[in-house]
Amino acid sequence: MINLLPIRRGLVAGLLAASVASPAFAGGKSLACYQQRHQPAVYKTVHENVVVRPAGVVHQTISARYGQVTEKVLIEPERVIARHVPAVTRTVHQKVMVRPKSVGWEWRHIKGVRTLCKVVHPAQYATQARTVVVHPARTVHERVPARYAHRTRTVVIEPARTVTRHVPAVVKTVARTVEVRPASSGWVQVSGHKRCN
Repeated sequence: MINLLPIRRGLVAGLLAASVASPAFAGGKSLACYQQRHQPAVYKTVHENVVVRPAGVVHQTISARYGQVTEKVLIEPERVIARHVPAVTRTVHQKVMVRPKSVGWEWRHIKGVRTLCKVVHPAQYATQARTVVVHPARTVHERVPARYAHRTRTVVIEPARTVTRHVPAVVKTVARTVEVRPASSGWVQVSGHKRCN
């Protein structure tokens, strides 16, 4: 389909130019009248989302956590030791016979005459001290219990780790003015013969 609008606009513009340029045509009968109209541009505000910051991945390192623990530790293990117990002695005194009873001969003077006599010698005793063992020496085994102590030390409660966190994109809605229809200028036919007089 042929668009006749440009041809029509050109024709009208030519006729108007001719009527303005030629005063001989002034005062004639009007066949059609045209007025120049200016159409301003039409704008509207549109809202659109723009990415201020794109989505990404953040790696965050979390430090290890430490704490104090108290524990019972062995200082010296249980053991058995041998101990020598010396003998227990005491001193006792007892009467012992030094010389037994005996019969013998000896010279005696009886009334001035030397006489051989048979005599009895009684036993002789003496007190002697001696050491007796009350308890003999011995070896005894003694159990020595283990020895413990409490010690405080630092331990890792939670080791260091890296956490990956997804950061969403930051989107901002911005408003901007766009031209819907540009400004235009053209000739519009005035309807009715009265408008041309």
